[in-house]
Amino acid sequence: MPEADTLRSEVPTLTGTLPPQCRHDLDALRRFIDEASSRSAAGAPAGPADFREVLLTGATGFLGRFLLRDLLRRNPNLAVTCIVRADDSDHALARIRAALEEAGIEDDALAPRIRALAGDIHLPRFGLEPPQFADLCQRIDAVYHLAASLSLSTSYAALRRTNTFSIRAVLDLCLTTRLKPIFFTSTMGIFPEYFCAFANEYSGRRITHQMQPDIATMKRAFPLGLLGYPWTKLVVEQALLHAARAGVPVALFRLPHANASSTGFGNADDVVVRLVASVVDVEWMPEGFTLQWSQAAADVVADTMAAISLNPDRRFTIYHYSEDPSLGHDVQLADFGLYYETVSYEAFKRACLARGEQSPLHGFWSLIDHGAPYWFSGNATAPSLRVCDRAVRADCPDPIQWPSAYTMLRRSGDWLRAHRERWPYRIPESRLDYDHLVRRAESCAREYGVSFDVAFPAWKLHGLERLVQAVTDPGAGVRTERYGDIVFDFMRLLRNNAALAAERERYPEIAEREVRQPVFIVGINRTGTTFLHRLMARDPRFWTLRGYEYVEPVLAGGDYANLTGSANDPRRAFAEELLNASGIVDMFKGVHHFDVNEPEEDLGLLRMGFAAWSTTVRFHIPGFAGWLAGRDAGESYAFHRRAMQSYTHQRRQRRNGRDGQWLLKMPFHLLELEALIKTYPDALFIQTHREPAQFMGSWNSLVERVRNLSAPPRPPADLGAEQLEFMSRILDCAVEFRTRHPELEDRWMDVSFYDFVEDPMAMLARIYDRFGWPLEEEAVAAMDAWLEVQAEQRRSEKRHKYDLVDFGLTRDKVDAAFSGYLDFLSREGYRSPLTP
Repeated sequence: MPEADTLRSEVPTLTGTLPPQCRHDLDALRRFIDEASSRSAAGAPAGPADFREVLLTGATGFLGRFLLRDLLRRNPNLAVTCIVRADDSDHALARIRAALEEAGIEDDALAPRIRALAGDIHLPRFGLEPPQFADLCQRIDAVYHLAASLSLSTSYAALRRTNTFSIRAVLDLCLTTRLKPIFFTSTMGIFPEYFCAFANEYSGRRITHQMQPDIATMKRAFPLGLLGYPWTKLVVEQALLHAARAGVPVALFRLPHANASSTGFGNADDVVVRLVASVVDVEWMPEGFTLQWSQAAADVVADTMAAISLNPDRRFTIYHYSEDPSLGHDVQLADFGLYYETVSYEAFKRACLARGEQSPLHGFWSLIDHGAPYWFSGNATAPSLRVCDRAVRADCPDPIQWPSAYTMLRRSGDWLRAHRERWPYRIPESRLDYDHLVRRAESCAREYGVSFDVAFPAWKLHGLERLVQAVTDPGAGVRTERYGDIVFDFMRLLRNNAALAAERERYPEIAEREVRQPVFIVGINRTGTTFLHRLMARDPRFWTLRGYEYVEPVLAGGDYANLTGSANDPRRAFAEELLNASGIVDMFKGVHHFDVNEPEEDLGLLRMGFAAWSTTVRFHIPGFAGWLAGRDAGESYAFHRRAMQSYTHQRRQRRNGRDGQWLLKMPFHLLELEALIKTYPDALFIQTHREPAQFMGSWNSLVERVRNLSAPPRPPADLGAEQLEFMSRILDCAVEFRTRHPELEDRWMDVSFYDFVEDPMAMLARIYDRFGWPLEEEAVAAMDAWLEVQAEQRRSEKRHKYDLVDFGLTRDKVDAAFSGYLDFLSREGYRSPLTP
């Protein structure tokens, strides 16, 4: 740990004159420190590596419970003693356990290292008897001081006893027997620009590394009789910096606004939570309302605090927190299907006041009125764009992963629905509504500066309308609590449409990009298509679309030359988090391996037209499937090609203008081969084959898992019959197309699943020979290395189990349904190698 003088040299001196009462209290604390340090020479402080027992105040608070858990998890040799207001130690321990259980983070393995003391931070020596306090001074190696009143709209005079002078008992402990590090939780809210959302006169300002607030600005923004909270934190900060001169190691954590955790557990008393709850309550939203305010996850904040405090190489004193911006656009409640009429602030306030004490904002209007001109100004800015968090990133030994707004809101919604009895407010209910989605699409077009008709032609809107009707039909069985996720997904597709249209207008040369001889892997699902796709992607001759490129096809800023395909592409992290938060990754363990950095099916492009067959797998919507079967897919595939032109433009920037050959994969192309070949007349096809009786059980199991994410399970036999008809129809369409177009057979390569699994590289050699592609040594080496990794993963991976009979099917039923396909394989001489 650095010497106190080194740490102190990093902190600028506070400029300006504190208000008289604050100055008086700071002088009193400085005298207390000087007197305590002069009583006797205290021993040297322990370094983080030698911490064996630490003291934590505020352990039952919203943040404190997470910090308690993370300290114990990060140091298996550490015990944490918690000062808790309680009748006795047993009561104190019970309160701690209740707080951990409430947040869903209790851990029996950590419990033996939690020690509880009944005490009061306001009293000298925490209200402990002298022998108890002396024993504590001997045992404790460091103090984490979190306890405070979080009442923002309270005068300094009312808060000073709790927030300002509670530090005296901590200082007494840390200056007695031996010096002890103090880790103090302050707030980013001491900066008026942060409190005011960097809006109006604070627009464009930044909070820099180790910066101190401007006292004159604080006086204007924080009247002492109304907003005493930031002043209490500033006074304690200054007192602790004075203690550093006496040799006490100090760290000041200026924390962001954190009212929820990444698990969904939230703080019902938080003012922003109350504000959102009031919007839900009156179903009106004040003009300028935004979710751009800092919404850092409390558990991530706590874990970084623990990591920094236990880092023996910690360098800094002040830590400014600022979560990463996970999305390049302002997230709105409407993006989650929460539609509220926008009204003036005055009208919103009147509606809330009419609710009386039932309003979540009852008793908070002095604070809301003070902040409203900034918070609802329309130009509030995310703190992540204005706060330098260099110290946090430098001294936290682990990468910090801030969850996105999607993750936070999705998990919060799940938590609320699972704990309705604990939540004091009305639970918001999302709606899936076509007209509202169109209005949001209009907003996206305006945001990206493109014509609405260009970004959203009539055929796309018609597809969206049909899809919304199908999903909301009671026959689909989709749970209404999943509407928010579905709306967010549809909004992402709408936004991507606008982004692609804007990029195409910005770079007219995109329209001239050629997509030459693309290769389509079109085997039916569960026949090795993913394995083949990813294996061939090791060859640099091919261009493939990675999972994150479907999630966000346009890179904000357009730096494709340096970022596309690199570890620094910001779309990777968001796509990965989106998958994890959606539950898909856990649902598909042992069934399908998701990796945003690997090639995925190009179904994402057809989904942007809201007319994709994959939607009929996600939901039980037979009416929509019938509509798809009867429509001309030409417009969908024309859009597919336009999107591929954009990807070609992006990839050429990465490859210095050189072209590659696109390698795409999606089984559902087999349903629309006429439209595909019309769009890509020089396309090449690789079709994998496997006995239907062997892939139908696996396929039904996959569909069941997909649908369980949004709807109650259907009777397995019904699902089996539905999917038997669907999958056999897909292959019947393929047979009919190939029979009608014998002139295209030289562009098809048929692959036996069994031959491919037995010797992947031998089959690959046959594919390359068929199409006259050279198989270079570099590609072979990359493929061999990838195959080794896959083999190791499969050895350790628990595979899911399935059986035809689970879905009311038999081999005879399956063979009868696929008779046309099986006859085709036999006629063409392909079937005999298929049979294992």
